[in-house]
Amino acid sequence: MKVVLVAAISLDGFITRHDEPGSNFTSEADSRYLQEILPHFDCCIFGGASFRVARTWMRQRLMPDKLRVAVTRSPETYADEAEPGRFEFTSDSPRKIIGNLGARGYQFCALLGGGQIYSLFLQAGCVDELWITLEARLFGTGTALCPGHVDIPLELISHDNLGGDTLLLKYRPNR
Repeated sequence: MKVVLVAAISLDGFITRHDEPGSNFTSEADSRYLQEILPHFDCCIFGGASFRVARTWMRQRLMPDKLRVAVTRSPETYADEAEPGRFEFTSDSPRKIIGNLGARGYQFCALLGGGQIYSLFLQAGCVDELWITLEARLFGTGTALCPGHVDIPLELISHDNLGGDTLLLKYRPNR
């Protein structure tokens, strides 16, 4: 199973602007890119905070052949929102989640945030590639792409201009 971390960041490395939840700072080029690539993933993983911020948006876009998994400390809190095979909640470790998804036949997974989820999966060695949209913005504060102590060397795979001042950088962990 291939796991791709997908994120948009400011030039100073933040996935949120200041204390604002979500990634509402991204450009039209990033929005188009995200809409273009998401259909190619058969599942996606995100954290509980990301789910709470984008709950309505995610619910409106459920598809029978695309599994969404929210990682949360208390999945039982969301039992009434779970739909097996479409929308699931778990507190399992990154390795267990990926193993379970692979055993169920999923092959291409988007890791969609937030920062704590990115850090957990990177530190567990569960990320195959990072697709980072770099926005020409500086915030000074916000949620870091990988909060905490992380030191993972990366190898640049490719770089593209998505339009205007927005760049797409693709990396793979250099383990």
